[in-house]
Amino acid sequence: MLRIMEKKENPFLKGCLNNERAMLILMSIYGGIVLIICYDVVRILRRIFPAKLFRVIVEDAIYWTFASIFMFNIFLRYNYGKPRFFSVIMALGTMAVFEWIIGRKIIDALALRIKKLGRILAKPLKKLCKVVKLIFYKVIKNIRAKKEKKNAGRKRKKSHVKAKHHKAKKNKE
Repeated sequence: MLRIMEKKENPFLKGCLNNERAMLILMSIYGGIVLIICYDVVRILRRIFPAKLFRVIVEDAIYWTFASIFMFNIFLRYNYGKPRFFSVIMALGTMAVFEWIIGRKIIDALALRIKKLGRILAKPLKKLCKVVKLIFYKVIKNIRAKKEKKNAGRKRKKSHVKAKHHKAKKNKE
């Protein structure tokens, strides 16, 4: 009778669980790669535009908030929202290995190249900005001149009406 009550493991279900775990591991590795690439972008931007401590704290808080939402979505889709120890370790391990092998070398090189590109593009952009400013100031100047002409005409008409009214008052007296 005890044999009847014992659960027999279905080999098909055991395979499904292993497939789910394998998919969770692969998606954890994928999540780790995506997260470290996004963080490397943040770090490159910090090298280009130097940041003070407060900005670094805010950027990190925003990054880790979105990172946790991203990883939770992976856990939700592939493991019913349960973060497994091995999947978290896989994601963090992927991030560490990526950073150790590739990250630091790429960050310095990209930050340097982007700074150089910014300097190269800055010169023509400064000239373009000057041209745009000159055109903008001329357009504003023309608009102001037209407004002043309209206002001058209105003031002359009003002063002419006031003068007639003033003369009429003097004549009555």
